[in-house]
Amino acid sequence: MKRFVYGLLVFLPVLVFCGCRINMTAVTRINDDGSGFRITTYSADGASEKDELVNNYLMPGPGEWKLERYAKGNPPVHIYEVKRSFMDMNKLAPDYVRKGFYPGDLSSNSFSLKVHNGILFTVYEYEEKFRDCMDRRKAIQFCSQWYDRSLDIAVSEIEKEFPGLVQRDGIKAFLDGIYRQYYDFFLREFMSKGRRVFEGEDPLFKAEKQEFEARYGEDSFALSVAAYICSVNKGQDPKKTRERLLKVHGRIDEALSDLGSSLSADNYEDSFGVYGWPVFMDYSFNISVTLPGRITYTNAQETDRGTAKWRFACDDFLLNEQALTARSRKLNPAGMGLTLIILLAAVYSIYNNRGSRKK
Repeated sequence: MKRFVYGLLVFLPVLVFCGCRINMTAVTRINDDGSGFRITTYSADGASEKDELVNNYLMPGPGEWKLERYAKGNPPVHIYEVKRSFMDMNKLAPDYVRKGFYPGDLSSNSFSLKVHNGILFTVYEYEEKFRDCMDRRKAIQFCSQWYDRSLDIAVSEIEKEFPGLVQRDGIKAFLDGIYRQYYDFFLREFMSKGRRVFEGEDPLFKAEKQEFEARYGEDSFALSVAAYICSVNKGQDPKKTRERLLKVHGRIDEALSDLGSSLSADNYEDSFGVYGWPVFMDYSFNISVTLPGRITYTNAQETDRGTAKWRFACDDFLLNEQALTARSRKLNPAGMGLTLIILLAAVYSIYNNRGSRKK
């Protein structure tokens, strides 16, 4: 019964795609004049992950794919790498672009670099934004459709097994009364926290999930639905009804497998923005930038002299923007020398003027 349970609660992709992983790494180096280069690397842990990149991303070019084996006995990792030089980073094309279903629905990144030339110091301001095209309304609509169609599948299978003994509206309302509260909770958690909520250790989520599984596993499903059928059909044998419902749940499982494919084919790629389809594929990002001089401000997790490093996941810009910012300052030797000459000239002038007045 698990697939039915999790299908209703948007859990099916977790079971199917658990462990799927795509990683994006980007290394940027900025020269004193604002020019530089950026090396972008995508790694896909399997063939399906590579297909996700090839089919649904606008990959930066020119680049090439290669295979690498990181650990003996494990499948090879598909690697795509490209190095791009630029004179003006503000004109550099994005290297993270996932296509939505409609033109313009793009989850993407963008760059901004400002160079402030001063006499003593040159200040560099770097910003990179990752934008999610996910639309809250469309995502909720998708999940609601999944939930409604899952209920319809369950109701249809129960009707076929017990023709004339159940009314469609009645059994659907009964099932909705069981599952709705959990569906609403899990959807709310996903929309606010992303896919990590299904993997983390949040005590509230774990308690809710354990309660759900304990109350509505395979046997509990058969028991509760049998009790409902017997309550509206006096004389119905509860034991035989439960046994028949255990078989019903297997047919529901099979139908829900087909449901996942049909929803994907129904062009819901744009509903989940950074996730795309499958919803729960794991995307991670490792971004670094090296600026001239010393980093004076950044929101990065790690800094090393003039380098700022960020690590994040697609959850971090779910329905939002992930802004990476760094500022550095570099001493201008020529400006410092000129300033010193001016100061010395001023001091010499003052000294000479005082000498002249004494004479």
